[in-house]
Amino acid sequence: MSVVSDEPPTGQDPAVSSLRWSDAEATRRWLAGVESTLDDLQAAFADQLRPPRQRVLGHAEAERIFREASVTLRQARSFARSGLPPKADKG
Repeated sequence: MSVVSDEPPTGQDPAVSSLRWSDAEATRRWLAGVESTLDDLQAAFADQLRPPRQRVLGHAEAERIFREASVTLRQARSFARSGLPPKADKG
């Protein structure tokens, strides 16, 4: 199981404020970061479903991974949404 790092694994350039959907390489890096975070989350969740003596992670470590993954995924979602064009008015 990989560990959630201190660096946001969204593949985003800190100098860029939104995902450029037209930039295929930037989108691939962003998606790879999201997938990595989801893999960490799934592994921590699966670990917590094991019987207590078979778990690798303690409760506190699993909770830290869940919390960090949640923050990272929310940031990734916001970063991606901010790269979309504004909604057209239907009125």
